[in-house]
Amino acid sequence: MNIKKWAISGTFVLIAILTAIYYVNENYIKEVPLYKQTDFKTVNSQESWESFRGKLNISKRKVKIENFQLILDKKNNIYSVKFDLVDKDPGEYTIYHYRNCFSCASKEDNKIEISKSTVTQWQQYEKLMYADRFFSALDTLNQKDFFDNQEFAYALIVSSGLNEEIDLEGDHYLLENESLHIGPKTVSSGFNLQVIGSERHESFSTDIETTKSVFIDNYLE
Repeated sequence: MNIKKWAISGTFVLIAILTAIYYVNENYIKEVPLYKQTDFKTVNSQESWESFRGKLNISKRKVKIENFQLILDKKNNIYSVKFDLVDKDPGEYTIYHYRNCFSCASKEDNKIEISKSTVTQWQQYEKLMYADRFFSALDTLNQKDFFDNQEFAYALIVSSGLNEEIDLEGDHYLLENESLHIGPKTVSSGFNLQVIGSERHESFSTDIETTKSVFIDNYLE
């Protein structure tokens, strides 16, 4: 009788171990950097994204981006970058959280962190910008020197990734295809990206003096 109990207990332990191994394998994310160099002027964001996406086996056509934040120093070197990706599959969404700090004071913080989870609903998915389009627009703006920062010690490039209907403060630009120009005072709809200057990397405040905004025309499909 004791032998039977031991055998049953051993079976449950084995199942638990195999389940844990399966879960870890399913949720393991390789520490793949989005950007391999810190000089943002020399970065090709579109090529970097394609390489990153391919190594993590993320779909090209369905993945969208939100909560993008990239901090540059005065020499246009990358201080840190983080964002979330939402990949759509039948019946579920896979959420990726990415963070990489190049210049954090703590060595513990100077590393790549990527995690993922799955959910059955993501309400804002339909309103988000496709990641492929976002990094293409980011590369276009970089080539046009839109992110050059001479006034502040740090600059935050930030976008919610959401299609928005808002009024913009400060210098206001439009990016239509690959054409960048000064926009009207009010834009009805599109994807807003802002460059916010600050003397400290941990604090950014949006106002007319510190903020430059660009509206990326609506590419919702």
